[in-house]
Amino acid sequence: MLFVLITCGLGVPLPEDVPLIAGGYLVAKFGGSLSLMIFTGLAGILIGDSIIFRAGQVYGEKLLETRLGRHISSDKVQRTIETFAKHGPKFIMAARFVPGLRAVTYFVAGLTGVPFWKFITYDGIAACVSAPAWVYLGWWGRKHSMLNKVWGWSAQAQIAIFAAIAGLTVLYFVFRSMRRAYRRKRGLPVSTPPIPLKRIDGGLDRPAASAATDRH
Repeated sequence: MLFVLITCGLGVPLPEDVPLIAGGYLVAKFGGSLSLMIFTGLAGILIGDSIIFRAGQVYGEKLLETRLGRHISSDKVQRTIETFAKHGPKFIMAARFVPGLRAVTYFVAGLTGVPFWKFITYDGIAACVSAPAWVYLGWWGRKHSMLNKVWGWSAQAQIAIFAAIAGLTVLYFVFRSMRRAYRRKRGLPVSTPPIPLKRIDGGLDRPAASAATDRH
């Protein structure tokens, strides 16, 4: 299960609840420590997430220098960095529950310079909610011969979480659009002026102006 959870963190679009529920089921069927299974699940999750975060730290800037990366404007990169500076913990925790989105979010977190301690703290908080719950449900499903019902709950939970995140995202963009319209009506600036491209902690030593020059 440890290997499967690590690969989930590396971007495999497999819901983490599947191996976690299976782990709890196996403990109930063959015996073993439920606490150890939960710990193993948490370790696999955090190791996989840390690998993709580290990849963003090491290879993120190199990706921006490739032919594909040069099509991404410095302004867009800077806006992403600023968004993570303001809302990074929310993104990190929400992405934990969306298969396929985790890898992208954690890679960008590493690229934009989110401190590792902050990343692992918020990721760990989210994992400490989901991992024990899924492992216990797998164990409970085996003990009460209700595994099919547990799989059903898992599917419903994934749909509910996705719908909640999507709804909050729509509300955020609606609010942002209304705010921009209000500021435009009042003659106020609707966006911040261009600033040098930098990481949250002062990395990304490529200023916006030089980045534009590099593309020519």
